[in-house]
Amino acid sequence: GKRYMFELIRIECKKVFLPVLLTTVGLTITMCVLTRILYLSYLLHYDLEAWEVGTGGFSLLYPLFVVIPLCWNLYYERKNNFLLYIAPRVPVKKYLTAKWTAYALGAFCIMAVPYLLSAVYAIDIKAPVVPPETNTFSHVFQIAFVEKPLLYAAVLSCWRGVIGILAMTFGFVLAMYCKNIFVILTGPFIYSILENFIMAILSLEKYRLVVAFDPTCISFHAVTWLSFFTGPVLLLCVIGFTAFFLAKIRKNTVVNV
Repeated sequence: GKRYMFELIRIECKKVFLPVLLTTVGLTITMCVLTRILYLSYLLHYDLEAWEVGTGGFSLLYPLFVVIPLCWNLYYERKNNFLLYIAPRVPVKKYLTAKWTAYALGAFCIMAVPYLLSAVYAIDIKAPVVPPETNTFSHVFQIAFVEKPLLYAAVLSCWRGVIGILAMTFGFVLAMYCKNIFVILTGPFIYSILENFIMAILSLEKYRLVVAFDPTCISFHAVTWLSFFTGPVLLLCVIGFTAFFLAKIRKNTVVNV
């Protein structure tokens, strides 16, 4: 059973390997270049701040990077009735589990690897930041940020990988039940924009998903432990509700019989 599942996952990984690799490499290069250039117009105290400045623009766009390279594959397999052919050989539930696992690994790589490598670039490779004489620096998790910048960046990059998996899962659920590729590929991104907007209107800025992804996008005084978990938990609830609505209420099926 385990060998069989592992083999299924390996086959699914091969299907999305190239788009995942290209996206990861493209993002890594872009983040390193921006980390090298953008910080020059800022007054900074620490090298890792250059990383924050350089990668800040990706905090709203990341759902596109984890959904587009992966979820198109499931969309086309449904469209071409590939799932109908494979159903007699592999239970659809098992097949989709293997597929989701492969996508989750891909989404994690697409998020964690570029952020981590660009952080290494910021700390070790680019010209060091020259701090101003007066140090008025304040930051969320400040001790870790100042004294163990690579550890801080590694933990945050892995956490972003986890949030990337959640965004991909939303796209995966849409790809299982929807027939509109535009909805599938942009749905998680549109959700993150709407959630951002609605939370801001309700004065719940510190609980937005974008704060869980990038705690520096809000005043560090406002960030609490709940800031890291409220957005992801809300997204999980939305994913669950979407799956329930499309499968049980709209009666959409995964396999186009």
